Amino acid sequence: IKEGASKYIGATFNKQKNKWQAQITIEGKNRTIGYYENEEEAATDYARAVFKYKGQEVLDKARERRAQDTSRERNSIIIDLSGVPPQSPITKSAGLIKEGSSKYTGVSFNKKANKWLAKIRIEGKQRQIGSYENEEEAAVDYSRAVFKFN
Repeated sequence: IKEGASKYIGATFNKQKNKWQAQITIEGKNRTIGYYENEEEAATDYARAVFKYKGQEVLDKARERRAQDTSRERNSIIIDLSGVPPQSPITKSAGLIKEGSSKYTGVSFNKKANKWLAKIRIEGKQRQIGSYENEEEAAVDYSRAVFKFN
């Protein structure tokens, strides 16, 4: 998600007003619904406006698209962690750390690429989170993936 963008449709951050703005397009014209302290309030009023001006069918289609996107991400090889807050790394128990391996769960070192890898298993399938210059970055992203999917 780029700066100023929202994870919700119809909501953006207005830097000049330092507030979240809800807006809708009706008959080709952008209409401001209002300004809000938080993103969720803006998204809620946007959804109300969509229902009022465009009907339940549009809301149902949006929910269906979001469900399909979530399903697609669960089946993807690469994991998207945008919008997931930082989490503390999950350390392995002392007896489980082998020489040359990571001290963090979900992290391994790829000698060929000379990078740390973070991977997670979701619904029985191995998913790659990313490759990293240092072990701690990989561990933090693994923890974020655990937070998102578990």
